[in-house]
Amino acid sequence: KGSSLPPDLMPLLAFPGGYGGLVHTDGGRVSLSCCIRRDWLERCRRQSPDVRAGEAVCLHVGSSCRGVERALASATPDGAWLSAGPIRTGIRTFGNGGIFAIGNAAAEAHPIVAEGISIAIQSAALLCERLTAHPELRRDAACPPRVLKGIRADYAQAWRTNFSRRLFVAAAFAHIFMRPMSTRIAATLLERFPRLLTEGARWTGKAEPFRGTGSFGRAPS
Repeated sequence: KGSSLPPDLMPLLAFPGGYGGLVHTDGGRVSLSCCIRRDWLERCRRQSPDVRAGEAVCLHVGSSCRGVERALASATPDGAWLSAGPIRTGIRTFGNGGIFAIGNAAAEAHPIVAEGISIAIQSAALLCERLTAHPELRRDAACPPRVLKGIRADYAQAWRTNFSRRLFVAAAFAHIFMRPMSTRIAATLLERFPRLLTEGARWTGKAEPFRGTGSFGRAPS
């Protein structure tokens, strides 16, 4: 609480070993979230042995990002730091038998492109589109395994068509902004050529129509 972050700003943070973001939430609070490599997390703990891991990471981010240091100079934590992980990116499974996977159960992208919720909603739409195309699934009788297998194969192909590039681009951006040298190069390029931000959003597939096969149209905004 008490941050001086401008209300119309949602910055992307790049610091040695990780990336993150600041965003206004409810109740006058600002959320700081980030991803950090294991080796840098251990380094943060060694550099700040008298505080908990979350606070050590926050000190590291603040010391590396002048904007964060300024925005949080007068801020106070609203409760304890929360953590989750590790992130395991890539395609996992599309399910087995009568169980189908969507969202992070199917695959996970680096959150640097903020596509997790979109992929979860859209993958559910792809799956529902294929399930509702089979009236036999509405009956009480067990559906033949070959039908379920065919639905899963079709769903998996549609998933890859829509989202594989998002996972690849997210991983590429994450690795760029987790390393000091490549971060400096990227920051310099963005400063000189701001249009690269727009192009980067296009590379992730955000601006492309959602490619279903039936009544579903464009990706949710």
